[in-house]
Order: sequence, then structure tokens, then C-alpha cells
Amino acid sequence: MITIYGCAAPNPKKISIFMEEAGLEYEYVSMSVHELDQKKPEFLAINPNGRFPAIIDHDAEGGPLTVWESGAILTYLAEKTGKFLPKDGHGRYETLQWVYWQVSHAPYLGNAHYYRLFTPKPRRLEIKRFTNESARLYRLMNKHLEERQWFAAGEFTIADISIYTWVQYHEWQGQDLADFPNVEAWFKRMGERPGVQKGSNVPYPIFEYKPSPNRDTEAVKAAIKYRLSHPSWAIPADKEDQAIAGTSQKEYEKAKKRLQMLAKMPWLFDVLSMLSPRRKN
Repeated sequence: MITIYGCAAPNPKKISIFMEEAGLEYEYVSMSVHELDQKKPEFLAINPNGRFPAIIDHDAEGGPLTVWESGAILTYLAEKTGKFLPKDGHGRYETLQWVYWQVSHAPYLGNAHYYRLFTPKPRRLEIKRFTNESARLYRLMNKHLEERQWFAAGEFTIADISIYTWVQYHEWQGQDLADFPNVEAWFKRMGERPGVQKGSNVPYPIFEYKPSPNRDTEAVKAAIKYRLSHPSWAIPADKEDQAIAGTSQKEYEKAKKRLQMLAKMPWLFDVLSMLSPRRKN
């Protein structure tokens, strides 16, 4: 028996999808980020980093084993079961490459969520930066999937599981899958898999907000819908990568000239710092 500690967020859903696809028995402990369950001593004893998901494999060789971080958990489960990760060769490392790519780039997508939906006031520079970076990641995925059904090894792997739960939130990231037809076709294939469908609904369906005693589900949905359509937050991505994410080419050229000037006259840094208003703590 494996115990999963998680919530209805992209990373924990990776683990429930794996378990359903692999046909494994598990116990799911649903926790609430709104009640800060991840910061309570009993959970920090399991994962000192205070993030979901974490698992305890009660039947591990040598006694119960705790694993946290979604990429590490997926790799452990794949090796334990012999499923969804080639044992060796090119396919194995291609799969791990895409898993590591996803976990290292998830913060860009998460920041797109945050600045587009959850800040009290719109912050255009941050919205533009992370929406642009999200678009770059989608363009990369779309290019990679041009002649592929799956992300790695020519088969369904933990790479697909890892990426899928974040692509589910593409609208929050300011991305339209119609702009990325290969990603859209892959996303549809993933959504047709029974294990993916069932695992995506653990602990409850996506875009539901049930274990939030201080939040009304319908009110949250209405607020998100409002943000997704409001021009102050729903800022589109640039169609092409910019030299610096979040800036226009004209702004970039202006910034570059300033840096070149400062490089020739470093004393200007001191002058500018004295002229800049000091921030109050």
C-alpha cells in the first residue's frame, strides 16, 4: 500500500494519474493548502520542504520509504513497477530529460497563474514576462510533437504524465491550444485514457475548490472567469520569442544602449543610485 499526501494541484495529480494508469492500490490523504496543512509539523515530518505531493511506500524493500518531489516520486514508482519508463538506453534518458524539463520549468507556468489570476492589482510587466515564457514552452512542445504521438521513447511515459497536469491549466497561462495543434492533439489523446481521466479527478475534479472552507467554489470560479477575460490581466503573449521576456524589441534596444553606456562609465552607477528615491522599509 502506498499513501499519497496531496491536494487538487498539478503536481499531486501526476501521482494519482500514475497510480490509476498502473492499476495500483493507494490511500489518498487530501490536504488543504488554504488551511496551510503543508506547513503543519505532522506533514513537515514527512516532507521538510512543506510542499505537495509526498508518498510513503509502506511495502518498500527495507521498510517504509518516504519520497517527495513529483519528479522523484514518478521515477521511483516507474522503477518500482517497471511501467512508463524504459529500463535503459536512449528512451530512458529521453523520458527523464522531459520529466526534468517539466519540473524545472513549472515555476514559469505557476507564475503565469499567479500574476494573471491572483494578485490584488494587475502587474503588467510580470504578466507579460511569464505569459511570454509560457508561450515559448508551448512552442517548444509543439515543435517536439510534430512527428510524435508521445513525448519520449515512442510510448506513453512518465514524461507525458508530468507535462499533462500543467497543460490542463493552459488557459490560466494565457495559452490557446488552437495555436499549438500538436500539443492539442496530444492533450486530447491523454484525456482519452481511462487512468488519466480517473487520476485527474483525485481528490476531486480540476477547477473544483471543495476543501476550501473559507472560499465559495462558485465565487472563486466567477473571480477566475473575470480575470481570464479582463484586459488588465488577460494580456496575450507575443507571437515570437523576445530577446528579454516581457519587453518589446524597442524597449530591449533602449535598455541595451543604457547598459553599454554604463559599461563605459561605471561611475554613473553611483550617481544614479544617489538620485534614485530610497524605499521605505
